[in-house]
Amino acid sequence: MNLDLKHFNSFTNDIIVVDGFWGGGKSVITSLIGSMTGVEKKKVEHVYEYVCIAHSTGKMNSDAAIAFLKIYADLSQYNNLIGREVNLRWSDDSGLRNNPGSLTYLKRLFHPGGDSVAEQISKENLALLIASHELIAVSDLLYESYGSRLKLIEVVRHPMHLFNNVRDYIATFERAREFTLSFEVNGVKVPWFAAQWADEFVNSSVTDRALLAIARMQNEMIDAIDLIDAAQKPLLVLSFESTVLQPQDSINRLEKFLDRQSTRRTKQVLKQQRLPRQQISVGKATSSYSFTSSGSSSETETYKKISSEIQANGSASAIAEFRSAVSTYNSRWPSQLNELEKLWA
Repeated sequence: MNLDLKHFNSFTNDIIVVDGFWGGGKSVITSLIGSMTGVEKKKVEHVYEYVCIAHSTGKMNSDAAIAFLKIYADLSQYNNLIGREVNLRWSDDSGLRNNPGSLTYLKRLFHPGGDSVAEQISKENLALLIASHELIAVSDLLYESYGSRLKLIEVVRHPMHLFNNVRDYIATFERAREFTLSFEVNGVKVPWFAAQWADEFVNSSVTDRALLAIARMQNEMIDAIDLIDAAQKPLLVLSFESTVLQPQDSINRLEKFLDRQSTRRTKQVLKQQRLPRQQISVGKATSSYSFTSSGSSSETETYKKISSEIQANGSASAIAEFRSAVSTYNSRWPSQLNELEKLWA
């Protein structure tokens, strides 16, 4: 007998997924969302990525993948409400210091738990907040699993300001504590997002791998955005540049999309994240790979430095593909960085 797996009595609360590139500025958006009414502290749980990727590559059946995603989201939110898995690491982006309302989560350590918690989650629509990495390209399963509960927010960032982060990430991709789902090609570890160009990835330099990864993942992201918009599924796209320069506009859009309100904690987040900023690339680093520049360097100087490094180490074909991605980004999400594209000449 071949029975389908199914999760019964699923919660009805919102599931907010904030997606984007590594170093794409998700921490700014998740911090703002976490300060809003009825939103739990953010979690970085790779299991959502693993299941969606495994399903998209034909490695996991649909019924198993959907049941797993549903039950895990509900279990994760239940654990939130009773104080399990509270991240006490002070420097972590998902730790207490970087999540509004820290005292509330500490008090929950003494919560008795029980069925009333599950009822509270659905009745009060306490949103689960998840941060993910380039999940939008395989997000069909999320929409199928969560339906109208899903609120997907895609954070986009200029390719030039992604380069340092992605290059450093790829340069250390073989390390033991790198947990990105990967394939093996001729003995080389290839990340899931490069599966369609695995041979090229294997034979490319670190710089070219980064340039091609940014360009091709951006193309996949844009294709996914257009398909989701055409299907009229819930999706909000926020650019990092506009958010850090004009945060109130992004807050207004978030409030409308999520049907939630900012609070006094939102003002604390603005101060903590140094918003609004006078310069896009000068801000708060949330990890050792986060890209920031010093306030003494102008946006032009920063752009020149990155482009010079790319031109000195990248191949002509990879640079051309990357520059095309820059032009595409500038046309879709214009910012003050647009006028700097001429510096490539």
